[in-house]
Amino acid sequence: MKHTIYAILPAIAAALLPLSSAAQSSIKALERASAIVEEVKAAHAPDKRQTVYEIKAYNDPDGGITVGGKTSSAEARGALVAQMNASGHDWTDRIVLLPDTLWAQPHISVACLRTGPAHAAEMASQAIMGMPLRVLEKEGGWYRVQTPDGYIAWVTDSSVEPKTAAEMKAWRSARRYIVTAPYQTRAYTTAQASGLRDVVSDLVNGNIVEAVEAPGAVENGRVLVQLPDGRRGFAPIADLTPIEVWADQNFDPEKILDIAYSMEGTPYLWGGTSVKSLDCSGLAKVSYLSNGIILMRDASQQALTGTRIEAKDWRDCRAGDLLFFGNAKTGKITHVAIYDHDGKYVHSSGRVKRNSVDPDDPSYLTTPFLHAVRIAGNEETPGITRARNHPWYFNL
Repeated sequence: MKHTIYAILPAIAAALLPLSSAAQSSIKALERASAIVEEVKAAHAPDKRQTVYEIKAYNDPDGGITVGGKTSSAEARGALVAQMNASGHDWTDRIVLLPDTLWAQPHISVACLRTGPAHAAEMASQAIMGMPLRVLEKEGGWYRVQTPDGYIAWVTDSSVEPKTAAEMKAWRSARRYIVTAPYQTRAYTTAQASGLRDVVSDLVNGNIVEAVEAPGAVENGRVLVQLPDGRRGFAPIADLTPIEVWADQNFDPEKILDIAYSMEGTPYLWGGTSVKSLDCSGLAKVSYLSNGIILMRDASQQALTGTRIEAKDWRDCRAGDLLFFGNAKTGKITHVAIYDHDGKYVHSSGRVKRNSVDPDDPSYLTTPFLHAVRIAGNEETPGITRARNHPWYFNL
């Protein structure tokens, strides 16, 4: 017997009514779970540069709600679980908290950090020899690491030496030197060697090595040091400073500016944070680290620290203040420089060079100057950390 489509449709609609109601309930539950995931992200993990928060809500095969993924924040995980439990929905917890007990240190003078686990991924930052890195996870031949300023990126395992928590604890109390020479130096096979084929490793400003011999055991102007991977070499004592002396410095804008100016002409490199090549915020980081101060990684992060000085008040700036430039309409920060005096500043733009914020100066640049911040006097406020007070460098 033939039926027209008009006769069949009411029966189909009636059959689907209960299913539609259940489906709508499931959709609403998933929408609410997804909203909670985003609310917690906004409150506890707003910056993916600082916190891994790769979590989503989805329907499992049985039609229930599952919230799964990974985060580096115990606080974010706890808040998410609490809010999901309070939502009244049945749900399955598949949230992985990444470890905070695994470590690594670069065993080369400068290690490149990337946005993803691949050499083709964009370079995000750099880590220098001896810098303590928290390992969050491993994927293939890559480690996802967090630097002392909180920045998260990926580094190839060929650039770093994995360390246990016990090894790092011992390292923090060991006799160590930090390279304070503004220019590249080297560790050699013996105290007398100086040939091109006698090099154990190059060393750059900020590298940290362990002292092998007792303090004062200098031979031919060199001391025996150990690199993070166990290699040993003789480095010029004049290029090194005991790490506790470096960490105990008072704020010194001239030291900061000296290091910045020593890099004049050094090429700009997106993601660079070493004296070999660097970007604008990298210049600020390297220069301040020479004074024992750890700044945030990016200019947009640095701009939110310290004491703000409005652009119109630039004549109130002091040596060492950071100047921020960008989009005058949106306020988006795109560049940072280090102030010297009389409107003059040093920055990395194409190369490390000098310009002025004074419109009457011949070296004035037209890039909109948005505001400045003062780091001096704001140590140990959010985003500005003295190395001597950082638990990754010393057993406090």
